[in-house]
Amino acid sequence: MNRLLAMLRIGCLLLFNIGVGAAVMPPLQMETRGVPEISDELAAKVKPYIDVRPVQFQDWHISGTNITVLITQRPEKGQVSQLHVLNKPKKKPRQITFGKEPVRSAMFNPVNDRSIIFLRDEGGSERYQVFHYDLGTGKTLLITDGKSRHTGVRWSPKGGRIAYFSPKRNGRDNDLYVADPLRSDSEKLLLKLNGGGWWIEDWSPDGRLFLVTEYISINDSRLHIVDVNSGEMSPLTPKLNVTVSHQNARFDPRLRAVYFTSDDGFDFQRLTRLDLSSGEYRYYLPQVRWDVESLEVSPDGRTLAVVTNEGGASKLRFLNSESGVEQWQPKLFAGVIGRMRWGSDTELMYGFSWALSPGEVSHINTTSQEQLKWVETDMIGLESERFSLPYRTEWRSADGIKFDAWVYRPGRINNEIFVPARPIRPFPVVILFHGGPESQFRPRFMGRYNYLITEEQIVIICPNVRGSRGYGKKFLKADNGRERKSVLADITRIYNQVAVEPHFDQNRIAVMGGSYGGFMALHSMVEMNSFLKCGVDVVGISNFVTFLENTSEYRRDLRRAEYGDEQLPEMRKFLQELSPLTHVDKITRPLLIVQGANDPRVPASESEQIEKALRQKKIETWYLLAKDEGHGFRKQANREFQFLTTVQFLRKHLMEKE
Repeated sequence: MNRLLAMLRIGCLLLFNIGVGAAVMPPLQMETRGVPEISDELAAKVKPYIDVRPVQFQDWHISGTNITVLITQRPEKGQVSQLHVLNKPKKKPRQITFGKEPVRSAMFNPVNDRSIIFLRDEGGSERYQVFHYDLGTGKTLLITDGKSRHTGVRWSPKGGRIAYFSPKRNGRDNDLYVADPLRSDSEKLLLKLNGGGWWIEDWSPDGRLFLVTEYISINDSRLHIVDVNSGEMSPLTPKLNVTVSHQNARFDPRLRAVYFTSDDGFDFQRLTRLDLSSGEYRYYLPQVRWDVESLEVSPDGRTLAVVTNEGGASKLRFLNSESGVEQWQPKLFAGVIGRMRWGSDTELMYGFSWALSPGEVSHINTTSQEQLKWVETDMIGLESERFSLPYRTEWRSADGIKFDAWVYRPGRINNEIFVPARPIRPFPVVILFHGGPESQFRPRFMGRYNYLITEEQIVIICPNVRGSRGYGKKFLKADNGRERKSVLADITRIYNQVAVEPHFDQNRIAVMGGSYGGFMALHSMVEMNSFLKCGVDVVGISNFVTFLENTSEYRRDLRRAEYGDEQLPEMRKFLQELSPLTHVDKITRPLLIVQGANDPRVPASESEQIEKALRQKKIETWYLLAKDEGHGFRKQANREFQFLTTVQFLRKHLMEKE
């Protein structure tokens, strides 16, 4: 009987997936409470927006005139992202992995395009395993132990070894390991370390040295050099009396220098060159008053590809590595550059996302300054001209803090100009908070949310409140520890602004967020309850004390550096007082809660305790728990059902549509 019921549920879900059938059933691994039936009419309307399969660039390899590009994408009939390759621009990629779990990252062997390593976990646990894939034979080999967490994987320059970090020794400290990618029994512990925040930035071209980052917090990180053979580690950047963040470190191929970004003496991440012989520091791009967020050095060491984050939009710049003089800057739409990889001394490939495209992969020749788009996301018949081009606005809180927001407003593009819709009455509003807390909203593709903007005519406001990255370290630190309470001033400013903007409906406001953004949504429902119609909390923190006590051990100290140490009585009292669960009596509006059972970051207990408290108060609460997911949903059936539930919830409580 149980097997028959399971088959019937699968059948219903498959019927939904092809656009026919009756009511939509939840996936087999999804537990629901308080969620009403979802109609097939709504599912059919939403389906084009959730069928989009974004392309993500992973790596590429040049051998003579042959080019092989490696991407991840969800297959047409698949549930999760898998590896694909293509050898010519704008050709259909060929799928090469077929697992039930998503591939998270991948890279070619530096010396051939046959050997690939990639990471994959199970059920959203983030216990990533390292796999080797042979493009010639199609065989996949599990290299690591199948149960511990492995991160920061790097190939050796000659392709004979890989290196990675894992806390397998004690569950807390990220140690450095090396292994032969063709042998599952070759792992060697190279260096025992303290703390969970370690990763490899670079492996020197001669194979002798690692550049590694010791990450204490978003505000405090240091660079070290490790001898590959002996495991001996020495600091590259000094430990100072003030917190300084060093990031994005790369060797000069001739080992004359190390390039990295640093906020030592600056408010923003400045591009820095450290001469390894003289110890002299040089600073590039002094005219840019924004973060340098990523860099890559060309194989011959002559050119730096540098990405700056300017108000959230990525700018790609090419610099002479010796002088720091900017050579040229390609023209890009306002969007976000992802991974970059040099393929030769003059050829770079990168991934890009912007408001009208969730993923593109482009090739640049720095000599000719020509660009060629290799692959872009198939929009499955959606008219991208109907999508919203966001605008950036700046607001100032009552205590003087200035912050920005990206606003997505219903409208359409006419002759390359975005024309906002002009409704008879103002638009309802969703305020969407990002996670982190040190993340940043940027002008990316809005994915499924385009349905809410385009079809339901909802304005989505994406604020970067204090504590967001991209606006300097002073702003980044403005919510640390006891200062977190001051974020309320930014929340208050947002709601006050909604009240005075003529195209915002102040009587129809919802709040939404994931992870730390889930806390912000709950915090808003406590402090601004009277302004809201409803809220959506996705894997959010409901009690900082229980969160810190139960988050994975390897990341607990990293979070204490940001939020405060709950082991200290006074800080524990403060965190308890700040927690939405403490003030749950102030929440009177309906809430949708979304949670993955295997979440290693924000444990499911955070959602369960706020749900229980609200049900005891008889507040309308919808709850989704995916038993095969972690910190956010990755599997397509779960993502579909989550979004359909979100749409139905907003239609009922924000739009007042039954």
